[in-house]
Amino acid sequence: MKLFPIGLAIAVAALASPSAPGGGTYYAIGNGLTASGAANNGTVAGYGAAGAPYWIWTASGGVQFIGGVSPGNAVGGEASISDDGTRVAFTLLDDFSGFYEMGFYDTVAAIGTPLGGIGAPCSTETSSGWGISGDGTAVVGLGWLSCANAHATQWSEGKGTFDLGSTVAGRSSRANAVDFDGNVVAGWQDASTGFRQGAVWVDGVQTIIKLGQTATVLGEASDISADGVWAVGNGVSANSFQAWRWSAATGGINIGPAPTAGWRGAAVASNADGSRIVLFYRPFPGPATFGQSFIWTPEDGMVNLNTWLTNRGVTIPANTVLALPLDISSDGNTIVGIARNGAATTAFAVILDPPAPACPADLDDNGTVDGADLGTLLGNWGGPGVGDIDGNGTTDGADLGTLLGAWGPCA
Repeated sequence: MKLFPIGLAIAVAALASPSAPGGGTYYAIGNGLTASGAANNGTVAGYGAAGAPYWIWTASGGVQFIGGVSPGNAVGGEASISDDGTRVAFTLLDDFSGFYEMGFYDTVAAIGTPLGGIGAPCSTETSSGWGISGDGTAVVGLGWLSCANAHATQWSEGKGTFDLGSTVAGRSSRANAVDFDGNVVAGWQDASTGFRQGAVWVDGVQTIIKLGQTATVLGEASDISADGVWAVGNGVSANSFQAWRWSAATGGINIGPAPTAGWRGAAVASNADGSRIVLFYRPFPGPATFGQSFIWTPEDGMVNLNTWLTNRGVTIPANTVLALPLDISSDGNTIVGIARNGAATTAFAVILDPPAPACPADLDDNGTVDGADLGTLLGNWGGPGVGDIDGNGTTDGADLGTLLGAWGPCA
């Protein structure tokens, strides 16, 4: 197995565009790069040109190589990251077997771990990594049985690497994403015609994704929410190529029509509970980076991502189109993908500012401003931190007045 020191940094400066207070910040990570994974702490995972190493990025540290081999040249996979940013799933070389395998990189120990496969290798690859659970204990992807056939594959701590199978004889499947704790997997199952049907596996049992309660089969599933309820994925001709979201209770639901006639859509990622879904529509034929990003929420429906972020106070550089979103963090506050400015593309990240607490004087977050909060404030009198409600660096009379004024149950 290969070890890649986390300190090896690429000389690409991230350009930060500060936003209005309460909004968030847009970052241009690097030209020609692809940002495909977002953690709750703002760490981003991604890849570059075929054969280049994968990387992670933070606002403070920039881009750092972590090894592995970016997709292309007969090697598959994509970078995904655990919720806390400590594990990145991708495809890397196993020095012992001599083949590329699905695996993960530990960002704390700076060590990559290959996870093997389920059958014979094809060319240089035994398996490829496509997704990681929120808690980092499960990795999913594709495992080769032979060069003619591959199956959705999962590795879980304590169980090792195993085959999720195929429900169509002689046809392939692939796992693209997994929920927080590794119980629900989303991806695709080839039909007998070769069409990639959207699929979910719950505790290893596969279900084909259909539109509503109809027989219309939808396309490849790109992601599953951390709670395991909502899968999202690609539109097909039968639903006018609309991006969709799906749960076992509702069946597939179209998210919204294309902004331009003839464009095709796909939902690519969901936050933890399916309340924020990022998607794109693009002209067809043509590269996905010629399209536009959107976000769906229950409150606003489907909205252009540039517009949604601008309305929240995020400053997007002039003439920059957020063309292809690829992930949203489980907490919904980090969105990553590829942006377009003229003919140039760059990996981007938008990190939203966390919302202000609804009841800042409720220091112990029990829903009521009471004697316990007063005791905490008085115990920290004159100091910063807990009790400094107005954030001026000192717990003082102004903070005491705010607490007493908010006494009782929080609104």
